[in-house]
Amino acid sequence: MLKLKEKFIAVVTITIVFNLIFSIQSTADEAGVGVLNVPPKFGIIQLVQQEENIRVYLTISDYNSWEDLFIVNITLINSDSQSTSFIFKQYKDSTSYEKIYEFSEEPDDSNLLIEEKCSYTHSNKKETVDDKCNLDLIFVFHSTFFSKINIIATDLEGSTATTKIDYTSEEIMRGGNIIIVPGPDEPIVILMPSYILNIIAIILAIIGTIYLIKKIEKKKRIAYGKKN
Repeated sequence: MLKLKEKFIAVVTITIVFNLIFSIQSTADEAGVGVLNVPPKFGIIQLVQQEENIRVYLTISDYNSWEDLFIVNITLINSDSQSTSFIFKQYKDSTSYEKIYEFSEEPDDSNLLIEEKCSYTHSNKKETVDDKCNLDLIFVFHSTFFSKINIIATDLEGSTATTKIDYTSEEIMRGGNIIIVPGPDEPIVILMPSYILNIIAIILAIIGTIYLIKKIEKKKRIAYGKKN
């Protein structure tokens, strides 16, 4: 009788533990990729000068899910003194979980941020790690002088990712694109002037045209051979 009770208790205990593990795993999979809390990380950061505006493209990954990201702050620094900050808030605060998806700037009277051109995107799918974890942001603001840009991404648990980029060349501000790829120690900065992008686009267009012409000629030869 005692052994029967022990077996029954063992079966019930195993069932409860299994259900708890399954429940926790399912919740984690829905939120992100099923890992313990880790700080957010930056993907590629791109700064682009377009006419009188500057665009900052950010891809931020959080392996607990993009929904775990709370606030992203971009601060323009001039000679080591803070000038203007651009802010994206996904939630009203870190405790209410009320989503607002709000772009703003500090101080309020800076009038640099072009809010109607700023945007955020994320996937509603749950098929890949990128679908679950990546949040893409675009900040757009009027051209202004600054020597550095500081970017901080904070999740709901208070963990942060930080990067600081020198931005001192006026030539870069006039017509160049900066692509920042996060490195193991410091970000890798790649300066790509606009004319290089135009040359690459022309070359690709020429290659594509030649490929299509050759493909059409090949089809004509095959069709002509079949007739004969």
